[in-house]
Amino acid sequence: MTTAGVGTLTERVAEFTAGLDLAAVPPDVVEKAKVTLLHDLGVGLAGHRLAATGYAFAKEHGGCDPARGARLLVDGTPVTVEAFALATGALVHARTQDDTQIAVSTHLGATTLPALLALADRADASGRDVLTAMIAGYEAASAIAERHAARSTARGFRASSVYGPFAAAAASARLLGLTAGQTVSALGLAAAFGGGTNQTWVAGTQEWRYQVGAASRNGMVAALLAARGATGAPDALDGTAGHFRAFAGAEPGGELPEMDGEWRIRRVTYKPYPVCAINQIPVTVLTGMEGISADDVETITVELPPDDAAYPGIDAHGPFHDVGGTLMSLPYCLAVALRKGGIDLDDLYAFEDPALADLTRRVTVAPDARLPGGCRITVRTRSNGTLTSEFVPDASTFNWGREEAAGRLRAMSAELPLPAGRLERFIAVVLDLDRRPVRELIDATIVGPKE
Repeated sequence: MTTAGVGTLTERVAEFTAGLDLAAVPPDVVEKAKVTLLHDLGVGLAGHRLAATGYAFAKEHGGCDPARGARLLVDGTPVTVEAFALATGALVHARTQDDTQIAVSTHLGATTLPALLALADRADASGRDVLTAMIAGYEAASAIAERHAARSTARGFRASSVYGPFAAAAASARLLGLTAGQTVSALGLAAAFGGGTNQTWVAGTQEWRYQVGAASRNGMVAALLAARGATGAPDALDGTAGHFRAFAGAEPGGELPEMDGEWRIRRVTYKPYPVCAINQIPVTVLTGMEGISADDVETITVELPPDDAAYPGIDAHGPFHDVGGTLMSLPYCLAVALRKGGIDLDDLYAFEDPALADLTRRVTVAPDARLPGGCRITVRTRSNGTLTSEFVPDASTFNWGREEAAGRLRAMSAELPLPAGRLERFIAVVLDLDRRPVRELIDATIVGPKE
């Protein structure tokens, strides 16, 4: 299968998506998809209590006959696929610990998986088909966003809201078995359904919780409409009034990065802490520095690549009123990590802690164009002088295999709704999904009233 130089950019992505066969996918890519699914659903289950509003909305406005809908994770209530996608996006993203495609600043799991699981549970699809569709969605959205996400982010758009619908549309189209022509329309419709800003991080409000689910729902609806004959622009990406020009300010036309053989899902990374992806490395670096105590710190300076330092909310010092502000604030996250040696979910709610606020104010975020990635941290202490540590990530950073992903999930067991035995069943089903039906996966997440 080749996509180079064929038709419009949308048509080339559609050709790749419609023609993807799991038998042609390298084994390590299939494994990566399963580990990613395990991580994303695992941290989603661990954040289930934070998805209560999305679940209540889905049940009130999307309740339906079981034969017509999909079963919500954890409680099994049947709702429409649209309601499922919105609520499950909020679930997977509840802790903001879901996967990240750093190169395009997009949460592909929270935008791809809700749509896929909704359609798969309703249709009793095979796990093999879901993994194929999942990989198609990740590859399509990553290739579309690769040369434009940084520019659209600089204009104030949230990449997950802008590019996430493409992931959901491509994945849903592949699961539904749409032709390349129908997939062109699905992607064209998804281009028209995307949007959302990063002001949520500046204001500390809750749009971020639902943006990913809305993107997943919109991309899925685009594919369902295309399946019924609705048409979308074949030049939706590179047209004179297309997506790239509207969201990234790019000139019409342009090139799509090579898709065949790249397998961008390999670059997806995970998060050890329930905070913004940009904050993961600085928190890890600071907690690894010796000879530092919170009471002894005078100042902390964190140098980041300019795009990371400028990302909305990263340099915020408060006051904070919602977890959306604290999880994004690098000063706040470092203050917590310095006091506790890490960050737990409940630490993000210490809005009124004066000592923590004081420590937060001692942290400065600065851009450094010489940094290729990662960060440099300089800590000035009262008794131990000035200490500096720098870290530049490589392909292995936060890129876990199945054993580490499962082990980290077990370490979160106290926050999961699943009893210990059920957790092991869930892990086993996900890691064997290419040989199981998706309904078995949904079953493994549902907790009965006596459990």
